[in-house]
Amino acid sequence: MVASSRKQSRRQSTKPARFTQRYAKVEDMPIVHRHAAGIDLAGSASHFVAIEVDNEIEVCEFGGTTDEVKKLVAYLCDHDVTTVAMESTGVYWMVVYDLLEFAGMEVFLVNPTHINSVPGRRKDDKLDCRWLQKLHKFGLLSASFRPNPDDRPLQSLYRQRTRLVRLQSDEMRRMQKSLDVMNLRIHKLVSDLGGVTGMRIIRAILAGQQDPVELAKMRDHRCHCSEEELISALTGHYLPTQLLALKQTLERYDMLQSQIEEIDAALEQALREIIPLDDAEIDAHVAVNPTPIPTGKHAPTFPVMSYLQLLTGKNATTIPGIGPQLALGLQALLGRDYTKWATAKHFTSHLTLAPVQKISGGKMLQSSTRPGAHAGAVIFKQAAAAVTRTDTALGAYYRRLAVRVGKGKALTALARKIAVQYYNLMRYGQVFVDIGEQHYEKRYRQQQINSLTKRAAKLGLTLSVAA
Repeated sequence: MVASSRKQSRRQSTKPARFTQRYAKVEDMPIVHRHAAGIDLAGSASHFVAIEVDNEIEVCEFGGTTDEVKKLVAYLCDHDVTTVAMESTGVYWMVVYDLLEFAGMEVFLVNPTHINSVPGRRKDDKLDCRWLQKLHKFGLLSASFRPNPDDRPLQSLYRQRTRLVRLQSDEMRRMQKSLDVMNLRIHKLVSDLGGVTGMRIIRAILAGQQDPVELAKMRDHRCHCSEEELISALTGHYLPTQLLALKQTLERYDMLQSQIEEIDAALEQALREIIPLDDAEIDAHVAVNPTPIPTGKHAPTFPVMSYLQLLTGKNATTIPGIGPQLALGLQALLGRDYTKWATAKHFTSHLTLAPVQKISGGKMLQSSTRPGAHAGAVIFKQAAAAVTRTDTALGAYYRRLAVRVGKGKALTALARKIAVQYYNLMRYGQVFVDIGEQHYEKRYRQQQINSLTKRAAKLGLTLSVAA
């Protein structure tokens, strides 16, 4: 009796903790995926699979050929596996992913950094697949984003087009170098060497014309420089070796241009295939509601917005900074199903536009975006760069923030705002309405006045408006 009374008095005298929360014990964790498997892709040579059979873990090795992968899929189907987790190793996971998905299994493509951060665990292919199966069984793994099967051809084509555009830009720089070696200063007067004036002059030089007066006559009427300035810039020292290099570079440039046009035709066909209408209905809608073909450098050669509005039912170009070309890139990279992100915060975090906050001891240790840039984030930053000098509310927000935190961080913050508006439009149909720069500045001024008024009241002061 004395001992129990002492325990009760000790419990009563104990001070309550500042924070109390109970968590489930590790051994009592609920099983989320009962029929789960883990696959470790050991490159192109072999794949290791771990499944649970009669309360034991069975590990099997399969080859990397297509026939061996099909045997792997059949092996999982025979053991009633419904979900699979595997690492994203190079490009070897793609065929495994597609065949598993075609067989009706739920596939979790896992970031390797999420599972390899446990110290003291020996690195081994057989142990890795067992570790994947164990984590996936208890629901501790999150799947990486991948568009739906219908949207993947569009994504592959757009990525190929982006690579071709970059290669074409490299060839343009090589042409500029050859001209510099021959002291032909065209790019000093012409804003775009790949424009009408620049390409006319380059093709004429390769055709044998070296007279600066005749070359200057090929100037387009929209060019800001005069013919006299062009004559001076086109008086160069021609070298046979550099002319040969220029000729070969131009041929590669033209070849890439033809390939980009071929990709554009494939992109248009891919869009028509995923639109849930017949070809006749699509053509009729495009004819009745025509949208202009995108203009600008490397722009697609078909009415992009006509197809995107038929596909999604929304017009992304209502958001400042997003044009038809950027809208096509976002559609190709992000797909149509935006329910994969629960909120706009999840969406911007996936794009690496949201800052990752590290808090310890109630103090903010670090708040910055994750290293690396998502391809979709690059597009949103391009849209943000186009908004910075506009008289919109978003432009005013950027200019105010750039003074305080710098242009780089302000551009990322503006890109995040545009991404939030894009998410709300594509998922909920919320159309963006710009309040204007003046209304934004007026609202921001009132917020500052309210903040200063509260601070003055705490100090026993009163604010008054200056005459």
